[in-house]
Amino acid sequence: MKSSLSSYLNLLRLLAALAVYIAHGQNFTKFRVPYVGDLGSEAVFVFFVLSGMLITFSGTKQPDGPAFLRARFIRLWSVCLPALLLTLVADTIGQAISLTAYSPMQPYSLFKWVASIGINALFLNQVWQANIYPGTNGPFWSLSYEFWYYILFAAAVYVTGRKKVLAVASAALVAGPAILVGFPIWLMGSGLHFAVARYRASTLVGWACWVGSFAAVYAFSFFDLGHVLAQAFPGIAAGAKWKVDFWPESYLIGAIVALNIYGFAVIGDRFQALLKACAAPIRFGSDISFGLYLFHYPLMYLVKAVMFGTGFTAGPVLIGVVYTVPIVVAAFLALQCEKHKNLIGVAIDRVTALAGAVATSPAKRVVTPELEDPLQRSPSSAASGEDKLLM
Repeated sequence: MKSSLSSYLNLLRLLAALAVYIAHGQNFTKFRVPYVGDLGSEAVFVFFVLSGMLITFSGTKQPDGPAFLRARFIRLWSVCLPALLLTLVADTIGQAISLTAYSPMQPYSLFKWVASIGINALFLNQVWQANIYPGTNGPFWSLSYEFWYYILFAAAVYVTGRKKVLAVASAALVAGPAILVGFPIWLMGSGLHFAVARYRASTLVGWACWVGSFAAVYAFSFFDLGHVLAQAFPGIAAGAKWKVDFWPESYLIGAIVALNIYGFAVIGDRFQALLKACAAPIRFGSDISFGLYLFHYPLMYLVKAVMFGTGFTAGPVLIGVVYTVPIVVAAFLALQCEKHKNLIGVAIDRVTALAGAVATSPAKRVVTPELEDPLQRSPSSAASGEDKLLM
């Protein structure tokens, strides 16, 4: 992958995380950021397209399925597990300070915390009719989708022969229809990888795709096309059985994102110097984007609780604190996760080695005295037996 395209994808990842952050900040402050603040839900599908493209690009370079899954678990758990712990601590402290700030949510029981954390850590929180959140950490819903797309990819790429169909079907059966409905968006990213690698359009087409995609995003926000589509397809827009955002709208967003990336892949060399000059901040933003996405919501609730506890329930002070403190803390925690994610790899390797040792260890042979084979006894034991026979 060209460095210009790689940097651009990192930039898109950061911008998508910031869009989610800004949209959620509005929920707490009632301060609306024009255009960007309306695209929080849509920004999640930027992650889906990016994931499909990058997993297809890098995943096929893994030697086998276990190596692929190991890499995916390291990436996910290195941030997900700390995020679950943070949510537990932040929610407990925040609700003790001001339960009003969490209304109508009530404190979890110990059982509910253990169950929700375990289910979310295993990415089972959205399978079939499940809709299980770890406390206030709403963004966790998308991780279940991403994880099962990884499993479907691994089943399709690394399993061969007749077992491939069985593996894919089994993964789809566990994931359930709600997750599968979003899979085409992820597959847009996967197809985008091959389009960028194999089909080079003209510069004019590249500019048209790239600029046109921005025009499409502006029109989507300005004309509130999500609402228009909801009116056009009221039955699907209700979408209660899918438990996620309006999917025809999401497919449109996925197509716009794919168009944007493809257009830039064609013309990206023209931005090489600019992207190289901005490489350090872009890389920093990319490193914190995943952590920012998973850490910010419980932190916003905690900040809101602290502000409510001190009497700031509205106004510029609340707005400033909610928009600044969580992003600083989330960025710091995200960098710590990046530095120590190898610990997850070590833990996975140790568990895998232990499981392999248990699976391959020979079963201990239990021999009763009556069935003992004299030829298998130790020399001393055999001599003792011979003495008895002579006597």
